[in-house]
Parts: sequence; C-alpha cells; structure tokens
Amino acid sequence: MSSLVHAALTIRKTARASFGFVAAAAFTGLMLLGVFRVDPQELGVEHGAVGLAWLVIFAVRVARRVRDREDSSEGRWLDLELGVLLLIGAHAGVQIAGGLSSFVYPIVYVLVAFLASFARRPMGTTLVLVAIALEAALTALTEARADWRQLSLHAVFILLFGALNVVFTRAEIARVRERSKKALDEEKEKVRDESRLFRLVGAASGSANANPEEKVYRSSLEQVHDALYHVLELLRSTLDLHTCVLLMKDDESGRLRIVELATDSEDVAEGPFDPGEGAVGAIASRGLVMRLENLKPGYKGLCYYAGGATVKSFLGVPVEEGGQIRGALCADRVGGEPFTLKDEGVLARAVAQVMRAIENERVFVQLERSKREQAYLHRASTALGAALTEGEVIDAALTAAADLAPYDFAAISLYDPETRKHTVRKAVGENADKLEKLTFRDNTSLTAMAVKNRHYLPYRGEFDPKQQVVYTKRAKLAGMRSLLILPLIVREDAIGTLALAARRPNAWGQAARPTLSVLANQLAVAMSNAQAVRRLEEMATTDGLTGCLNKRAFMEELARKLTSAARFGRPLSLLVTDIDHFKMVNDTYGHDVGDVVIKELGAILLREKRDTDIVARFGGEEFCVLCEETDTQGAVILAERIREVVADTVYSTELGKLSVKCSIGVATFPDDAKSPEELFKVTDQALYAAKRGGRNQVCTSSVAA
Repeated sequence: MSSLVHAALTIRKTARASFGFVAAAAFTGLMLLGVFRVDPQELGVEHGAVGLAWLVIFAVRVARRVRDREDSSEGRWLDLELGVLLLIGAHAGVQIAGGLSSFVYPIVYVLVAFLASFARRPMGTTLVLVAIALEAALTALTEARADWRQLSLHAVFILLFGALNVVFTRAEIARVRERSKKALDEEKEKVRDESRLFRLVGAASGSANANPEEKVYRSSLEQVHDALYHVLELLRSTLDLHTCVLLMKDDESGRLRIVELATDSEDVAEGPFDPGEGAVGAIASRGLVMRLENLKPGYKGLCYYAGGATVKSFLGVPVEEGGQIRGALCADRVGGEPFTLKDEGVLARAVAQVMRAIENERVFVQLERSKREQAYLHRASTALGAALTEGEVIDAALTAAADLAPYDFAAISLYDPETRKHTVRKAVGENADKLEKLTFRDNTSLTAMAVKNRHYLPYRGEFDPKQQVVYTKRAKLAGMRSLLILPLIVREDAIGTLALAARRPNAWGQAARPTLSVLANQLAVAMSNAQAVRRLEEMATTDGLTGCLNKRAFMEELARKLTSAARFGRPLSLLVTDIDHFKMVNDTYGHDVGDVVIKELGAILLREKRDTDIVARFGGEEFCVLCEETDTQGAVILAERIREVVADTVYSTELGKLSVKCSIGVATFPDDAKSPEELFKVTDQALYAAKRGGRNQVCTSSVAA
C-alpha cells in the first residue's frame, strides 16, 4: 500500500513540475496549426479563450517561480518554462500581425535579449536555441512561402542579440560586484587605518566576513568619533570658532590626517598632509603652540583648507602622548578677534579630554580582545586536551588558529631529529593538496630556521615569495603577503611548526603573535602527548623485536575478523609458521643470532603479506598470518611463497653462513572451524602435521585430519 501511495505522490509531483511544458507544447501545436494566422478583425471568442488560458498558466508559473529558492534546480526548469511561454506569446502576436515578415517581429529580438540576460545558466542559452527552432517550425508549417534566407537572417540576429546581451549583462553584474567589493575593501581599510591611528591595540583582521574583532573595532571607532565630535562642537560653539579640527599623525607614513572636525566651511581639504606644511606642520612636527592674527585671505599655512584660508585668527596646540607628538588640535575664527591665553588653556584641556576618550576605548578594545582570546584559548585547550591521536590534535589546532587569526593557508609540520627531516602532516587552504605530506631535509627555509632557532619567523610577519622559502624552493605559497611560522617547543626541543599565511598584508601584528604563541605551545604539548599515547599503544599491542602484533592484540583481531566474516559470509584463513630446528640455531650460533633470524622472519612476513593481512608474533619463533576474504587455496599460495623466501634467505654469522627453513599450517573459516579457538587449534594441528611430515612444507587441515 505504501508503495502505491509513494508512486501516486511521485506521479503527482512530476505532473506539477512538467505542467508548464505540457501547456507550452499545446500552445505550440495550436500556433503551428495556424490558429493565430488570422486578420486582427477576425479574432473571435476562441482566440480570447486561448489567450486567457495562456495568461492564467503563465501567472501560475510566475507565482511558483517567485516562491522557489534562487539556488534550486527546479527554478532553472521554471525559467525555461516561462521563457518558452513568453516566446509562444510573442510569436502568437507576430502571427496575428501578419507573420514573420510583419513590423512587430523585432519584439522577438527584444524578448530573446531579455531571456538570455536574466534566465539562469544554462537556460538562457537553451532559450536562444528554442527561439531559433520555433521559428524554423513556423517557417516550414505556417508561412505561405517558406523563406529560408529570412530564417537564416533572423537566426543570426537572435544569436547576436542573445550573445551580446549575455556578455554585456554579465559584464555589468561583474562591474557592480567589483565596485561593491572595492567599496567594502576601502571601508575596511579605513577602519584599519583609523584603528592604527588611534592605536586601538591593532588593526582589524580584514577577513572576508565581518568577524567579532572587526565589529569591536567599528563600535569603538564610532564611540571615539562621537566623543571627539562632541568635544570639537562644544569648542566651536563656546569659543565662537569657524572651524575646530583634530589632526593626528599616521605612524606608518608620518603624514597628518583629519580624524574629526566641526566647521561651517565647505572648503575643507581631505588630506593627508605633510607634517612640515605651514603653521599646522610646525605644531605637529615641533610641538609648538601657534597663535596667528590678521591672516591675509588665501593664507596657505592652514593645510586643512583646500583653497587657502579665509579666516583672520588661528590657534593650534600639539597633541602629545607618552612624550611623543601625535598631532594637532586647531581652531580659527573668521572675525578678527584674536585668541588669548585663556583660549589656549581651553584647547589644552580639550586635548587631555580627547586623549582620555581614546585611551578609554583602547582599554575597552583590549579587554574585549583579551576576553575573546581567552575564550578561544580555553576552547582550544579543551579540544587539544581531549584529543588522543595526532590527527585529532592537528584538527583541533587548525580550528583554533582559524578562530584566533583567520588564515588563507595553514599547515603543521613535524621534525624528526634522528633523520633531520621535516614532514608536513596536514595542510589546509589554498594549494594545500600540493604541500600535504611534503618531506624535506634540513635546509635554509623559514620552517627549518624556526625549528633551529626556536623562534617565530618572519620577524615582522611579512612574506616575499621571491626571497623567502617556506619549505622548499619548489613548494611555493603563491599570492600570500603575510606569513607566521611558530615553532612547536616541548622541553626546549622544537618538534615541528605551525605555519599560517594570508593574502592580506599585516595579518598578524604584535598583538596577535603572543596569543598564537600560546596556542603553539599548547599544540606542542598535545602533540607530544599524542605521540606518547601512540607509543604506549604500540608497546601494548606490538612485539618489540619484530614490530608485528603481539599475542593478545592478535587474538582480539582474530575474534573481530571472524565475527565480520561470519556476518558477511566470507572466508577467513589463518597461517601459523614455525622455524624448523630453531633450538639448534640458538644452541649453535647463540641467542643473538636467533633473535636476528626471528626478526628477519617477521620482516619477510610483513613484506609478503597483502595490505589487508595481519601478522603477529605468537611466541618464540612462532608467527601467525590472518588473511581476510581468502580461501584455503589462496592461503596455501601465500604460505608457499613465504616458505620459499625463508629458505632462500642466508645469514652471515661468526661460524659461517646460516640458512633456516620453516613449516606452515593453514586452516580456513568456516570450512575448518567455527570459532577463533577452534580455528587456531586446527591450524596448529596442520603445523604439527607439516613438522611430522618432514618439515619445510605447508600443510592444510585436510592433511592434518
């Protein structure tokens, strides 16, 4: 019953989705039959009914298209439906007006241009082809004389209108997007510049999306500007000023910029200004208090006026912070009333008020940033503490780094002091696939130097790919302008690096590096712990001499693999091998040589096995090989290959050359046994049968029986 309901719902959904195409096909049939090939005066009720039906269906499909999501696949088909219906409506009008040669035919060109421009890809191109095919059908079936030259000309113009409008529309959309992106980038750059100007800890990160840090900076800048404008406007009204302006010096360029002003003038220059220009420059560069009277019209010493000053008197005081001159607070009057010492004192107190407002916001920004960084670090510490494997540690660290310092590329590399090799364990971001698993020896790269010096590089965080090498000369980070490589240090030893790169300049300033260094230290400890856990797991499950699984781990794998084989009905074979006359080897050559033989047998088994096979040292010189999805015949082939390789191996000893042979027993689940214990018992019996039969041979359970 449920399948019938499902089928009914599917049919209903398909019918609803294809309704527009069915209607379009019906209208096309009517048009090809020449229903609209009539004189306008002969239009009757039947034509009105068809037109009304077309209008209703078109309106229904438009309503459905409006409700549809912009990115859905169904919306593209709706675009095609609507386009076809519009083409049919346009050609119906053309037929009524006299056919493809009528004066209203150019409406088809306009419609094609519209559809090609605004229908979603690839439906715009499809509609252009539909328009040509529809006109070809109309030419063949409805025109009194099929004019194929006219059809060819119309097809060329349809293609041209479609192609040109697609190109121009896409170009205009791209231009608008680029302009919007440029305006957004300029706004972000303005925020960063003003953040540096007011020294609000550091500039916003400038990532693509507005992150919490950038929001804090914007909010603080608004607060600073509100406070500054309030002070300047109060000075302007109380001292009867024409203009009151605060200019501050950019630390990077050293030029003066207007950060806030209150004025009645419309002739204020945008700046920035050289600090040596006129009276304002003297205040900002030498820290002088300037009082000027009886200024001549057009005086050029006040740089903040574009066309020269029209004021008569001027007063400017320096803005100082920490013994350094940061800018100038300037006031002027249009009237001839000179400024007094009292006015100078008012401006000096206003400077103190301005600096207090800026300092308050600095403290607020620093507190917000510290709070946010502590939250990120706490989250990172929790995630790193919970991670037990290297992979989990690396993923947690890269996630935390993205929160603290948004990057375009990040990678974690580990260093092996014994081989003196660096290995990129994981890379994310741009070109990450080319760098992941990269291995290279000690060299003069920034990564190797960061490990040697145990200090982050580059010093200023700036990256020049032409002069600096991150890993190797061939492994390049194209397009990156900021780079920070942090060493991972554990007990004074660098075990690797955390590398972050970004396309934007000055991505990680002095304020971000200490926090990232803390993250790197936590990452180093977590990585060291994960390596220790891995070594403990290996010691608990691995034989120390051969590197194969030990008896306990092998029995767990045997039980798990047998359960899986039983569930899926697949064979599982077990090989047990033993070195022939191994006691004689120990008695004659010594236990050291015996250990070499055992170790080599383990190496042979590991080399000869398949990737899915499991090898274990069961005890002494006895080894086991577990083969998934392998029947007895396949297991015997592997066993014979192992036996031959063991027999061909020659060992050099103090008493001369030595070679050994081995016996191997084979059994298969479910043919020979139903449980792990029974499978091992049957395989062991096959091994003893091989030994009783003369050794250096392979025996199956059937022989043992």
